[in-house]
Amino acid sequence: MWLPEPVYKSLPLLYAFMGACFIIGVFYLGLDAPMSPVYLAMGLVSILGSITVTIWRSKHPDKMQRADSDDEQTT
Repeated sequence: MWLPEPVYKSLPLLYAFMGACFIIGVFYLGLDAPMSPVYLAMGLVSILGSITVTIWRSKHPDKMQRADSDDEQTT
């Protein structure tokens, strides 16, 4: 599955935004809420994923993996 380039390039920003929303949600619900540790963990994982993808993309800009077998049809 291929995503359009603007969507693909904005994914780390989306991950960071989702992580921030989860962490803000923890403080909105309160630290004593039953699901707050889960929300906090999901927020941290999302932010770490955003950082990881951004660093990987900056270190390997030429490593755009293409599954040519999906795009080409053999006749």
